[in-house]
Amino acid sequence: MPYSRKIKGVEYTLYKDEKEFRQYHPSQTIKKDWRDANTGDWIKTDDGQVTVVIKRGILKTKTTKDSFIRTLLGMANCERTKEISGEPIQDIWRFGKKNWYQKIKEGNLSSSKRIFAKYIASGMKPIDAFMKAHENATSFEYAKEKTKVLLKSKKVRQLIDKEIELLLNETGITKSYLLEKTKDIVESGEAKDSDKMRAIETLMKISGMLSTEKKVDSVALIQEFTGFSQEKLNAFKAGVLPEPKLNGKEA
Repeated sequence: MPYSRKIKGVEYTLYKDEKEFRQYHPSQTIKKDWRDANTGDWIKTDDGQVTVVIKRGILKTKTTKDSFIRTLLGMANCERTKEISGEPIQDIWRFGKKNWYQKIKEGNLSSSKRIFAKYIASGMKPIDAFMKAHENATSFEYAKEKTKVLLKSKKVRQLIDKEIELLLNETGITKSYLLEKTKDIVESGEAKDSDKMRAIETLMKISGMLSTEKKVDSVALIQEFTGFSQEKLNAFKAGVLPEPKLNGKEA
């Protein structure tokens, strides 16, 4: 069945190809080039689908004046958009398949995101890091909103963890070093071990070894590694956490 959607009381349809379209509109004209289509014209998309132009309009900026069309696949700039294709989208009143939130959270690691991660890893406050990575940003509220989304991005968080790990390695604080120190403190009988343990735990969290994504809290890790073996140490160094044991058997 063709895809249909009602917009402001009018139903619009997207057909998977011209063959399906002709089953419903055997003699309807299809515009050869969607860039020349007007409101109400049927067009063929660059991947062979057929749909109707919901609206053609003018997009004005300070320096340009471009035509655009709106379809069930979103908006397309008739002068700049390379192609119309893909799946229908919910928000047809914007250009591109992703909104700004998705672009920031799920998009590729741009140079500004990489710079942001470096500043965060070096100890800079998130909003300050954003402002420095985006020199054209002048609004504090804008920076605050975008920073929250950036810190929710899995790719950005992983990049921050990597940058922090590189900084720690430069000072000799490797994962093996942290594990060895943890082992020494766990086995020590000194009264101030708890204070030292908290310090090591903090370093481990900073390095990403105790991140919430691994679902391993500090107590469980200490219990699991009360007796370190070289095999476990090497496994942790490689980022592999052995499965917890239940009733003497592996889970």
